[in-house]
Amino acid sequence: MAKSIAAYTMYGFEWLRADIRVFWAGVASRLNDAGMAGVPARLSWKMPEEEQWQAPNLLLGQTCGYPMMKGLTGPLRLVVTPSYDVPYVEGSMYRSLIVVGEESDVTNIQQLRGKVAAINKTSSHSGYNAFRRLIADYVHQADRQWEAQSDRAGRRSFFSAVKTCGNHMGSMQAVATGKADVAAIDAVSFHLIGQAKPDLKAALRILTTTLPAPGLPLVTAGIRSDADLATLRSAVFDTLGDTDCRTALAKMGINGFQLLGRPAYLQVVDMERKSEDLGYPVLL
Repeated sequence: MAKSIAAYTMYGFEWLRADIRVFWAGVASRLNDAGMAGVPARLSWKMPEEEQWQAPNLLLGQTCGYPMMKGLTGPLRLVVTPSYDVPYVEGSMYRSLIVVGEESDVTNIQQLRGKVAAINKTSSHSGYNAFRRLIADYVHQADRQWEAQSDRAGRRSFFSAVKTCGNHMGSMQAVATGKADVAAIDAVSFHLIGQAKPDLKAALRILTTTLPAPGLPLVTAGIRSDADLATLRSAVFDTLGDTDCRTALAKMGINGFQLLGRPAYLQVVDMERKSEDLGYPVLL
């Protein structure tokens, strides 16, 4: 059998990789003990997430709920969803934090009209979809008051520009340096980045939060059998009883795992649908 691949890149910050490796070593050891073939000894760090999701030999990876529910990831199977001991996160339900510069004079969402927004990517729930849902209410309210602006395609706008930064770190840096006025940062990323880069965190101020949604699930390839899925789940859950793994997980912000089915993630596409219903299908 071809060697499988395992990855943890969505929260795989450099300063956490030693702890992530400890967690994976614990999972891999348990999978080997259970007789699973082709378990990789090392994590894949360089393979793009989009390739991981499509790989038929994916053993364990992570995805955002938005591309998963939009069919952009291929037929993945959900293993577990981590729960976090992180501010603005309740178990496996996370929020995005709407951040502005620490010295910004903005004190409410309405004052962001005409400002520059930063996003990580349009396929992100936390950096785009949840952000769009929040702004949609204000655009809809303004439209009823005959104040909404529209682009040439007739789409209603709120911001003067939207900059794509590639990841949450880039969005935070854009706001901190004044290249953008506001961004939506997922609470887990904000916490983990803030621990390693306190000056960057201190340069930002939380204005408000978005609606909660299920966090980023650990997943496996869609072709994995029910038996493989059960073995994976057992291996991941068992790491909570391992002192070294539990310590590593705590540094990753994780304090447990939950079993969530795809229906739980319908909240994500419901947010998109509501934005469309309010006449704001694109963050502008």
